[in-house]
Amino acid sequence: MKVIFLKDVSAKGGKGDIKEVADGYARNFLFPQGLALLATPAAIKAAKAQSEERVQRRTRQQEELAELIQRLEGKELHFKARVGARGRLHGAVTSADIAGELSQLISFEIDKKKVELDEPLRHLGSYEVAISLAKGSEAKIKVVVEEEKIQSD
Repeated sequence: MKVIFLKDVSAKGGKGDIKEVADGYARNFLFPQGLALLATPAAIKAAKAQSEERVQRRTRQQEELAELIQRLEGKELHFKARVGARGRLHGAVTSADIAGELSQLISFEIDKKKVELDEPLRHLGSYEVAISLAKGSEAKIKVVVEEEKIQSD
């Protein structure tokens, strides 16, 4: 019996696949569990349309991601902080600070979890920070922590 898988079924098929399976397996397991549909001509046509739509959506998302990475790449953020002894900051520059500043800069919300920072920045200096937006795609930005000048009256 030919079926269209509605969900991934290990060792049998993935979502949207059209495969030949045993009649009993389809009637007794796949159909009751809502894992597959009978592959009628109308259902096959609908599955192919959904598959094409999924491919187009994935392509569009990859293009948007590439454009966002291009906008991020090479950006430079400057943070002013009060400094104590030996160049150590009062407080720290965290991934949330970097994500917030970056979000304002490019007008796109960046989650603090996307900022790959091993530990908060606690010293003056220049740091290269990776922003990982998706698996295998990241942008490098430069974060500069400078001393805040205290103005006296």
